[in-house]
Order: sequence, then structure tokens, then C-alpha cells
Amino acid sequence: MIRTVVFDLGKVLVEFHPIEGMKKLGFSKEVMERFQSNIFSGLWEQCDAKPIGKEEIRDLFKRAVPGLEREVDFLWDHITVVTGVYDYSHQWILDLKRRGYQVFILSNYGQQAFEANAKVYPFLKDVDGMVISYQVEMVKPNPKIYQYLAEKYQIKPEEAVFLDDRKENVDGAAACGFSGIVFENYKQAREELERLLRE
Repeated sequence: MIRTVVFDLGKVLVEFHPIEGMKKLGFSKEVMERFQSNIFSGLWEQCDAKPIGKEEIRDLFKRAVPGLEREVDFLWDHITVVTGVYDYSHQWILDLKRRGYQVFILSNYGQQAFEANAKVYPFLKDVDGMVISYQVEMVKPNPKIYQYLAEKYQIKPEEAVFLDDRKENVDGAAACGFSGIVFENYKQAREELERLLRE
């Protein structure tokens, strides 16, 4: 019987759209392409693995796109523009809570981006707890991060389901005893979750 639902954040509960965000900031096509190639296609995820200070993260980005130092600062001054909460997210969590399920967050996320965005993710106040990768210096699909979540919140993996948009992360949870759902879209994931909850 499933008693606990664990959600990833990016592309599950919140949208990640750096191109759209940079358009809103007025970046040129050339600047957006350089940011996408040199920051959002690799460096961004590398920042999930450990705490990185405000100045250090800016310096790291500036080294990745030399000559665009002002744009890097402008991006970080408005970093919440690259994400957005899906319309369904908060109500989905509230519905599960109302029905008696525990709800947790397990996400790979860098320190500065998370600290800024957490202020505009209204559903975070309603979850029972969360493990964010930079805080524990582990990233999915490392088995230790799922084990850490289970131990910290006394979750029985066999009574929990994990939803993530990446199959490798769901496989990592499954290897630790969790049920898993690869999130493709809200309708598909909710239907799969409801089937599991009825078992």
C-alpha cells in the first residue's frame, strides 16, 4: 500500500524554460545561444552537487561566457524568470494531503537557484519535507540520496512512489525499493499514480 508520494521539481511540479526566460529579459538570439550552449546545457546541472555562494556562482557563469558579464549578473538578478509553477502543482499536493498521503520533494537543484525560486513556489509550505541535492551534496540517481530521504523522514520505500521526468532517476529510486513513475505529462502521471494508490 502506498502511503507516501515523492515528487521531483523540475518538469514535474515546475517548468524549466531558460530560453523563454531569457527572451523576457531581452537577451539577443546570440546571447541566448551562448548561454544555452555554455551554461544551461551542462554547467547548470553541475551546480546541483554542492553549495555554491552567490559570488562564486556568478564568477563560474562569467567564465563560461566571457564578454557577457553584465548579462550574467542580470540573469542572476532575475533568476526566477527561468522557471514557473505549473497550474496543477499546488492543488495536486493539497489533494494528496487531504486524502492522508505524505508528500515529499526530492530534487536536484543548485543553491542559489533554489533559494531564489523557493520563495515563489507556493506549494513548498504544504509538503512534509524535502531533500535538495546541494544541501546533502548528492545528486540523483545516486542511491544514497534516496536512502537519505527514507532515513531522514522514516519513509518505508515499499510504501512510497517517486515521480521524476527522467527515467534514470526513477530507476535509481526503484533500485532502492520505491515504486516509480516516469513523468511525461500531468494527465499520464496522475492516472498512473491513481492506479498505484488503488492497489
